[in-house]
Amino acid sequence: MSRDIEQNIQEFPAGTHVFRQEDPGDVMYVIQSGAIEIRRRFYNREFLLAVLTPGEFFGEMAIVTHQPRSATALVREDARLLAIDEKTLSNMLKNQPTISARILHTMARRMEHSNRQMELFLFNHADKRLVHCLCYLAEEHERSEGDNRGAIYVPVALSELADRCAMTRDQAVDVIERLAEAGLLVSASAVDIDGPGYVIAEPTALIDFLKAQQSALRRNQQRRRAALMAQAKSGLSRPTAALETAELGTWLSK
Repeated sequence: MSRDIEQNIQEFPAGTHVFRQEDPGDVMYVIQSGAIEIRRRFYNREFLLAVLTPGEFFGEMAIVTHQPRSATALVREDARLLAIDEKTLSNMLKNQPTISARILHTMARRMEHSNRQMELFLFNHADKRLVHCLCYLAEEHERSEGDNRGAIYVPVALSELADRCAMTRDQAVDVIERLAEAGLLVSASAVDIDGPGYVIAEPTALIDFLKAQQSALRRNQQRRRAALMAQAKSGLSRPTAALETAELGTWLSK
């Protein structure tokens, strides 16, 4: 590594912030070692957007757009980062077409990712966020592997899934267990895969299951509403048995 590059290497211990959302930014970073979490706060929830590893870069948008940081960069594992300022980046884009093409491709891919992530932000229920997140991760894996046949292995641990969906671990466990009971996924360990994550039978089936649960919930609510109206009209003082029986448990009612 040249002396000039070595002078621009910065080291960050795990648990520290490289920068925070809304901070001003005048440099981007290339990861030499370690791992970085990219997080974004939206509507008072913090979502995990990505986990970046050596060879990947981040922070480029702030120096391209001259806007505050759009997300937070948190060090997951002790990291050595190469800091690149705007002048250096401009020279690289002009004089090194390969690097320029890679940066543009990555920025375009991240814009697509951000659009999909925005959809997660807008779901009020954690159940919906997790199901849609699983579908998105499965589609990403299909694209990266170039194989759309059979079940799909999504190598994302439960804790990371919960972080990506701004939900507690217990909430994530509850949703995963219900999806497993419906035969829509199994844990990686259950099929002897040496690694974290889940195997999904068919991503679209997850959405179909979610829609079916929502439809059943609406029907149940309509029956409850009708029973309540009947009770009001008849002047009863106590709820009917129909009102006391919940047919769907807590699915999407939290």
